[in-house]
Amino acid sequence: MSHKVVLLDLENNMPTAQLLRNIIPHYAAIYLFNCQGKFEYSLQDLTEFSSWVSSGQVVILETAEVEHKEFEYAVVVGQLLALLDADASIELISAMPSSEMLLEMLQSSNLNCSLIQVQAEEPELNTKYKIPSVETILQKPDLLLVKKYCDALGKMKGKPNTLEKLKNSLANILQVENDQLQHLTGLLINLKIVKRFDQQISFRKKVIKQWMQLDLEQKTSVEKSPNISAAFAELSTESSRQDVEEVQDGQAKTLHQAQKELFKNFSKIDPVQVIVAQKLRELKSDKPKDIYALRDLLEQLFPKSDVRLLLKELIEKGYIYWNGSEVLYSHELFLN
Repeated sequence: MSHKVVLLDLENNMPTAQLLRNIIPHYAAIYLFNCQGKFEYSLQDLTEFSSWVSSGQVVILETAEVEHKEFEYAVVVGQLLALLDADASIELISAMPSSEMLLEMLQSSNLNCSLIQVQAEEPELNTKYKIPSVETILQKPDLLLVKKYCDALGKMKGKPNTLEKLKNSLANILQVENDQLQHLTGLLINLKIVKRFDQQISFRKKVIKQWMQLDLEQKTSVEKSPNISAAFAELSTESSRQDVEEVQDGQAKTLHQAQKELFKNFSKIDPVQVIVAQKLRELKSDKPKDIYALRDLLEQLFPKSDVRLLLKELIEKGYIYWNGSEVLYSHELFLN
């Protein structure tokens, strides 16, 4: 039975963590790449994101820093050939005009792929008062206390106007210990709920109203890009009609099969060579001299592939030599 995966181009098309959280259970895997080499999430979201990567639900594909777009895409195609079963179905979501090229490269490599073209995301307006998401608040006891206090402020007639009165108000409403008062006071200031003038304070009514309007029972984030959210909604509708298989450990093709398919269509570049060379260039004189150290390095680059076959391929191509005691590197390993 075929299984569906998502190939998500992050260039000008960054999904929210909540959006990924919603769609991950519906697909065998989510493959991410960004030819610009950028990835930004909040610290809270990165913690959960790292767990998705560790479990294999999210796979970050390598990209090469080369001049031509087709070379960047060839590296992505090469990795997918090594990672996916022949019957896998790929849904490519991209905001890049060049994504048609990537689609053609995937299809010409006998990969079943379709493209959902989305609009590039508009830069977010620099909102002055941005409150945490519902999911973040539910996971943080201190933020739950802030929410409770904001709800009380909405009903309060005479609000505190000094730091000392604020601490007394917090103690009365939240019933917290004295050692928490200073922390909560600072939190209210950092969250822009309280504006401080030395020992005097005032409250920002608009921010309090935002906190009061939060429905902690509603766990669906509203901070979604309408374009990419619609794309995932379309995929979710399709996937709900079939059982999505879990990712199996034996998912990867052998590297020999992957290279055979890739070289047939892209004779200009060897994606495996690009990735290995890129990493070895970074290591400079610290390249592994021991065959087992090189094996460990390749396992990091291709965690789903058979590293023994990869080593065999590198030796047969003349990229490396193993004299029984140390690894010698050929100049042919590096692209001109």
